[in-house]
Amino acid sequence: MVDLKSAVKAMCKAFPGGRSAMAGALGISETKFDNKLYQKNGCRFFELDELQAIEDLSDTNLLADYFAKRRGCLLIDRPKFEELDHVELYSRSVRTAAARGHVDQIIALALEDGFIDESEAEEIEIYHRRHMVAREEEVQALTSLLSRKKAGKGDAPSVQLGASGALTNQCGAINA
Repeated sequence: MVDLKSAVKAMCKAFPGGRSAMAGALGISETKFDNKLYQKNGCRFFELDELQAIEDLSDTNLLADYFAKRRGCLLIDRPKFEELDHVELYSRSVRTAAARGHVDQIIALALEDGFIDESEAEEIEIYHRRHMVAREEEVQALTSLLSRKKAGKGDAPSVQLGASGALTNQCGAINA
């Protein structure tokens, strides 16, 4: 997301019924919603609690992702221990390798003319972040599954965060 307004629009798009349904779910008219979104007719942009409600209603992590990117962090999904096995670990490994390969292909294409312009650099950054997220999720899944199996106890989030050694905060954002 480039800006918060884009994040709100994307969250509305993810919500069944779109912007008008989102406004109704928040208990305001679509006109009031639009006025807040575009800061028209003396309306201020959404308050933080409204933004959080929009994110919750849309069942996305776009607001969290906006704030993570704003601070140079990556947002990752914590693995669910119940869903992990050796096949899943291998699948994550393959996805990580494919993501790195995609970044390398984009870099190779960008270098064909001898330099990287601003739009190419932006595209490289987007796919590099995706690769780093995939890698972090892979490593956390690996350490979560294998640390827990050996210990035979503990909940997956605490085991996986402690075992990974990643610089994370409580919500799983990683400083990039």
